[in-house]
Amino acid sequence: MNIKLSSNTTFMVSRHLVQFAVAMLAAGATYFLMPEAMEEGARRMAAIFSGALVLWVTEAIPLFATSLLVIAFESWWVALPEGVAENMLYNDVFHSLSNPVILLFLGGFILAKAVQQERIDVQMAGLMLRLFGHKPGSILAGIMLITAIFSMWMSNTATTAMMIVLVAPLAAQVPKGDRFRRGLILAVPFAANIGGVGTPIGTPPNAIALGQLADRGLHITFFEWMALAFPLMLGALAALWCVFIFFFPSQKAHLHLAIEGEFVLHRKAVIVYGTFFTTVLLWITGSWHGVPTAVVAILPAAVLTVTGVISREDFNSLEWNILILIAGGIALGDGITSTGLDQWIIKLLPQGEMPFLLLIAAFCTAALIMSTLISNTVATNILLPIGLAVVSVAGSNVEMEVLAVLLAVTASFAMGLPISTPPNAIAYSTGQITSRDMLLVGGVTSIVTTLIVILTGPIVIGYFLS
Repeated sequence: MNIKLSSNTTFMVSRHLVQFAVAMLAAGATYFLMPEAMEEGARRMAAIFSGALVLWVTEAIPLFATSLLVIAFESWWVALPEGVAENMLYNDVFHSLSNPVILLFLGGFILAKAVQQERIDVQMAGLMLRLFGHKPGSILAGIMLITAIFSMWMSNTATTAMMIVLVAPLAAQVPKGDRFRRGLILAVPFAANIGGVGTPIGTPPNAIALGQLADRGLHITFFEWMALAFPLMLGALAALWCVFIFFFPSQKAHLHLAIEGEFVLHRKAVIVYGTFFTTVLLWITGSWHGVPTAVVAILPAAVLTVTGVISREDFNSLEWNILILIAGGIALGDGITSTGLDQWIIKLLPQGEMPFLLLIAAFCTAALIMSTLISNTVATNILLPIGLAVVSVAGSNVEMEVLAVLLAVTASFAMGLPISTPPNAIAYSTGQITSRDMLLVGGVTSIVTTLIVILTGPIVIGYFLS
């Protein structure tokens, strides 16, 4: 049997092989260049970290595959050999796959799938948008706010896909040549990116932050996360609205747009509504009843599958790759801490106490830059273990929590390029916005929202956690 590959396919395969080889060489070089005084477990963990860094940045293999490789190397090469890492067993590595944060996200995925399945998202969005009147500024605010609210509970990608379907017909009703038309389309992905920070299940960086804090014995409840992140989300949305009003002013004082969406109630819809509101209520009242958020997340998973709202095919189509990617990040952070590699990283940094605000600014800026170019989940996986290690030297538990939350939030505010986030790519694929629009407006929005996080975040989060 003869197998022929096109020149394009051959080039892609060759490029990925070269990138994979570079990652392995980076891992090997790291292992042999580490100081002789370093413990063997930390040396091996450093090699895994550098190899994963190259693979995640280059995407020589799928992102989730790199996470599985991290877990495999940690268990086989660090945890399993006797005497290599005294504080790390293979059971500890595998715990990342069943971490409560993973189960929390799984419940969120199932809940979001049911909402989409029954078209509840489109119905609710259409009904809510009617409340914002006919002024261009009000319509824009409504689209941003509704998108952000849905993005708090659904994936940013799914929210954008849903809202683009709703908003595209509205934008088509805006006169040609009116810049407001492009503004309506572009507002969707940006608001979805910002809205994801509002809850722990909104976006993967949130889960990574919670998981790595939990590994250090620090726990933030569902309601606490919302109390910390929701004000930052609202501030970022307000800044986004101002930026869009400046760059995409409407030529009309009033726009009478025909908005679709009817409220339809049937058996499955009743089940989804009841399950959704019960789950959310239990999540935000966790401090009263004491049931962990991950345990609550099993409720929608059980109810929606038992009642047939979610079928086997629906369950199989969940974003399992995202769960594995998050698990890899948790395993990497835990390995860095358990082997003592974090202490060696600290020694490599400039000595002397750095003001906490300057530390926040440095890591948030790094998160913004990296997330603009690569996945925000990958950027968080790479930066958060280092940041927490630095703060742990002289900082308090509250400062560690502040850094983790702000870094995760900032990673979601990177939206300057079509490749920065899947929502950006979806909006760009409509053909109604240009890369220049996205670069200019997204760049300005990213910088403004990051400044809001750096300057107000420590105050807001410190107030709630102190």
